[in-house]
Amino acid sequence: MKKIVLLIIMAMILASCADRNVSVSISGDIQNGGNKMLRLALITAEGMDIIDSANMRDGHFEFKISSEDERIKERENAPMMFQLFLSEENSLATMAKKGERLKITADAEDMTRTYHISGGEEAMLMHQLDSSLTAFVIPTEKMYETYQKNSENDSVRAEIEAQYVKMLQDHKNYLRGFIQNHPDNMASYIAFFQSYNRRNFFDIYQDLGMLKQINNNLSRVYPESEYVKAMKNMANMIESRMSASEDENSNMTK
Repeated sequence: MKKIVLLIIMAMILASCADRNVSVSISGDIQNGGNKMLRLALITAEGMDIIDSANMRDGHFEFKISSEDERIKERENAPMMFQLFLSEENSLATMAKKGERLKITADAEDMTRTYHISGGEEAMLMHQLDSSLTAFVIPTEKMYETYQKNSENDSVRAEIEAQYVKMLQDHKNYLRGFIQNHPDNMASYIAFFQSYNRRNFFDIYQDLGMLKQINNNLSRVYPESEYVKAMKNMANMIESRMSASEDENSNMTK
């Protein structure tokens, strides 16, 4: 009996030591996922780096991201972005800080539109943004189908166009409110760069002031974040281009 108790204690100690080496864990269940391969990528300022992959077991998966991984160790001072892939066309992005344990459920048919998540503030805010985009996209796609079917009915097409413009403005207002309500959260970048059909809701030139404000807010919280540094460089580059263009126009009018 004493030997059994000792073995249990040793197992608990070993498990505790192993957990201390885990920076972030991401686990969950993908309905209709079967035993398909699921890949996990770290999204960096330079691009995307596949850091793990595994076959699911009846849709269940678990990734334990080691703090000993140099790619992770150098980024643990701020939230990190990850992407889970079933395929290039079927994936979902999320974000996690050191020590967080994310839990995800989704349907393999469309991970982004069906997933739910818990375990991290940034992750849940990103889910809110994905849900809001889905709420915009689904009726937009239906409106587009109706628009195509009424190619010769100008009044119907005009009404659809007006509805779309209102929906677009409402969604942009939602994103602005999200950014204002979460000034110190990295998910504000996701809101600013959210897009549909390869078009961003915000124009990086016209809305540069908003991006600069996000940068200022997050620089105070995460001064060493590679994402913040990259966004500050982008804003500076855009500002320089705009200034050069203004100077050129000014010289042409003289």
